[in-house]
Amino acid sequence: MQNIFLDARLLDKAARENYGLTEDIMMENAAAALESYGKECFFAPDKKYITRPTVLVLAGAGNNGADGYALARRIVQHEICVTVCQVYEPKSAMCVLQAERAKKAGVIFINPYDLDDWLERTSFDLRVVYDCVFGSGFHGELDALCSAVIQSVNKIEGAFKIACDIPTGAASTVYNAANDSGISSNCSQNQNAAAAADCKAANDSGISSNQLQDQNAARNESKPTSDSRITSNRRQAKEGAAFIADLTVTMGALKLCLYSDRAKDACGKIVVADLGISRTNYEAAASSNFGLSNNSGIEQKFLQAQEAAALLKPCAQLLEKADARLPFRSKKQNSNKGTFGHTAVFCGEKAGAAVIAGHAALKFGSGLVSLLPIAGEKIQFEKVEDFELMISDKLPQNATALVIGPGLGRPNSSQAKEGASNDSGLAGATGKNDNFSQAQESGANDFGISSNSCNSKKLSQAKEAASIVCGLDSIPQPLVLDADIFYYPQIKELLEKKKNLVLTPHPKEFAELLKNCGLGNYSVQEAVQNRFALVKEFAEKFPERVLLLKGSNVLIASKLQGENEVRVYINPLGTSALAKGGSGDVLSGMIGALLAQGYSPLDAAASASIAHASASRAFDSADYALTPFELMEKL
Repeated sequence: MQNIFLDARLLDKAARENYGLTEDIMMENAAAALESYGKECFFAPDKKYITRPTVLVLAGAGNNGADGYALARRIVQHEICVTVCQVYEPKSAMCVLQAERAKKAGVIFINPYDLDDWLERTSFDLRVVYDCVFGSGFHGELDALCSAVIQSVNKIEGAFKIACDIPTGAASTVYNAANDSGISSNCSQNQNAAAAADCKAANDSGISSNQLQDQNAARNESKPTSDSRITSNRRQAKEGAAFIADLTVTMGALKLCLYSDRAKDACGKIVVADLGISRTNYEAAASSNFGLSNNSGIEQKFLQAQEAAALLKPCAQLLEKADARLPFRSKKQNSNKGTFGHTAVFCGEKAGAAVIAGHAALKFGSGLVSLLPIAGEKIQFEKVEDFELMISDKLPQNATALVIGPGLGRPNSSQAKEGASNDSGLAGATGKNDNFSQAQESGANDFGISSNSCNSKKLSQAKEAASIVCGLDSIPQPLVLDADIFYYPQIKELLEKKKNLVLTPHPKEFAELLKNCGLGNYSVQEAVQNRFALVKEFAEKFPERVLLLKGSNVLIASKLQGENEVRVYINPLGTSALAKGGSGDVLSGMIGALLAQGYSPLDAAASASIAHASASRAFDSADYALTPFELMEKL
């Protein structure tokens, strides 16, 4: 696992204080790292150029721009032509200084209005593009000028693209780290104010939003818009443009904004650059400095604010493939199928989803798997492999974990209420009835519709499903809750009464879960934008439960017994190949299998998530062709 921090500006300050480093030294190390990662791409393999190999640096006005100027100064030489596009004029003290140094070293400067013409002239020779406009400290909206520049360079083909700290635009208002942090607005304001004082560059740009507008207006007056095709890009610029990097070199430590859903397509591969000290010492500087006397060098107002401590500690941990604890059996040779647990999967309106989950549970080590049909649902096995699964009309006594939700069917409000008033639907799961058929018959009769009716079947399923949800709190086995179950209002009571469970919603289901649990009404977009803060809020509300929120980067959160802070894991390993119906059912079955084999809910969620994502990467055919059963073959 790797530590992830909300913001590294206070970490930078703590490192300077602890190790006697200057801002200039740390900046030189940042530039050296950027140079190192781009060096292999400076020259074409065939050594053929119209003039000579060229490197382009996009520079902002603050300290991220200063990194770019320092980089340009380091690599300019007679073999390489280095050009800096000054997206904004230098404003911070370090940016002004580094720009002067770069100019004296022979670096060429251009303005953004000449960029398109410059790109056309140098396209054959252009080898590397560095994005040093805005770093992770910027969380506003890009203006039209910057958006147009980003769109122009994104169109470049054949050049390797490297982002400094984070791709410009990837940490825009679409993903506001202050909102996602779970830290109070007052603390966020204080932090930004202090960072602005430290860097002399608010939000890493060195200028306020009003100054940006004034500067751009002045540029528009001084440079005719017809001089460059960038004006057409400005008219076409879409809100939320982001630099698309092949590689992101983030400085000092990993930042949370690198792992938003939005940043997934922008960052490419992510690496951490040392800034004159090891990464371990950099991260440790804050913890050793924080909370000491006034001589610590960090503003006392932060020491007085409890929330500010969170800015100096990891806010999450990044999962890696090696963190998975797979259910290998090498140490359990004296065993039988019962040794490895029995996973029971409820089977509702769409039986296929439960069948997929059942197969995944069997594939991931569960010794036995049973399907439990709801309300007379008939499961027709069509493949030989399906006969590996058992079907039971009641919960097996030896079941060690349950999965409910895949293909369960969604209720409307009246069905859910009626189902909740009748607890017979749990049937054999709690011993209230001998088998599910009794509940099925009573459900159909209560609705007063013939049991031969299709509507009767759906109503009976909805009623029984709601009843089952109400009764799940009375069984001791751990649960996996997925898919349709999040639409049932009874889930709040279940969560209040039962702890040993894992919830695995996708964003739309997460929004429904939040509403049913009384945590607010959010659109899907709002749930995605604020996902980090919302998963922490959910974990605080329901401690000792595990929430796995699906997305391009999976979030796993839980507040464990005896711990004061919510643990948050981020799994970045998944690919778009998983965007296929049934992939989530595979994951719920895998988690159920690990629970059945005795894993804790948090370990089961983390290990299954890593294995699930890794399997998608192991698929060696076209990424659009991955199906749930082919995914299982790669486990």
